[in-house]
Amino acid sequence: MKRINLLYAGALVALSFFQASCNDSEKDLLKPKLYFESNVIKVEVEDDTYECELVSRLSDMVKNDVNVTYQIGGQDLVDEYNQKHGTTGKLMSVGNYVMGESASVIKAGDLYADACELSLKNISKGEDGVSYILPVVVNSSDIAKINATGVTFVVVKKPIIINKVYDINPTWLDVRLPDAFKKASTVTYEALVYADRWKNLGTIMGNEGVLILRTGDLNHPDNELQVAGNVALQIPDVSIFQLNKWYHVAFTYDASSGMATLYLNGEKIVDKTVGTQTFDLNERFCIGYAYDYDRSRRWYGYMSEVRLWTVARTANQIRENMMYVDPKTDGLVGYWKLNGEDYEKRNDQWVVLDQSPHHNDATSNIGIRGENPNTSQTFAEPTVVDMRVEL
Repeated sequence: MKRINLLYAGALVALSFFQASCNDSEKDLLKPKLYFESNVIKVEVEDDTYECELVSRLSDMVKNDVNVTYQIGGQDLVDEYNQKHGTTGKLMSVGNYVMGESASVIKAGDLYADACELSLKNISKGEDGVSYILPVVVNSSDIAKINATGVTFVVVKKPIIINKVYDINPTWLDVRLPDAFKKASTVTYEALVYADRWKNLGTIMGNEGVLILRTGDLNHPDNELQVAGNVALQIPDVSIFQLNKWYHVAFTYDASSGMATLYLNGEKIVDKTVGTQTFDLNERFCIGYAYDYDRSRRWYGYMSEVRLWTVARTANQIRENMMYVDPKTDGLVGYWKLNGEDYEKRNDQWVVLDQSPHHNDATSNIGIRGENPNTSQTFAEPTVVDMRVEL
């Protein structure tokens, strides 16, 4: 069982809150008001229960006691939160929380209310990847509140635990995409990756010469995360990408804006306007391998949660779904979990199943892809290892 105080460090000064409220007069801005210091509290723990303390505060001391009450908000506030943050969280069910006292007091001369207990329950029974939102509203008949900060959103998410991953050397994945991908436009690449050694021109995923996410290049550091092909984009600081660590890497191209962006662990690290582009991903889309011309251009390490999209995922969508995404999410056209439970032998081929509804299954190969005449693929069972993914 864990405990958290919803007060949180890093309080904002009262005046900045006041200035954000365009409905308040200048005189009214200087009056003491009631608010929550933190508007969003994220809870992601492996325990089944979590103990919180609700604490509101005043922007300035007053000479009399201030009585405050807390109440749970409804779906309208959850909708407001989702719209603001680009999320799809659900209102937490009544059976998954217990509020102790719903009233408290800020004593004369104090800034903070006495804490009220809020217990969260059944965290482990939540759906994978789903956020449950509990809006808590503070009110008082003794003093006005700052409207924008009179609610705090407790966002509870069952943690995704990945304990099995694929070793991408020597096996790698070959994906034969449909003809519709001969002229792909808007696109997102995503993967969880771990390098145990660097190889210049180390391939993560994509189509060599068209659009490939990889590391290193001639006259570039081996650990420089980059996109090459029709788009050229590199991280500006290679020290942020190191050996023997898990990272979530993502690349997006938005055809409507012509903007290409690289993300690392959900944070944008570089972007560039590259104009109108289309990509022939049908020709040669591989995971952990570039092409037969140079068989050493593969990924030396581990992978999990590899995804291909026909939409440009937003920064928040990427950040909120690094370890898992709903396979039915709009725009997801290839989802290879690489968790040891997603492959089978089919007609003498080892096939890694696409978890999206599109069935863009991959073959697990060892050796070459068979791109040249008189050459052929050799299929091999994926190498699954016990390894916990921790970002």
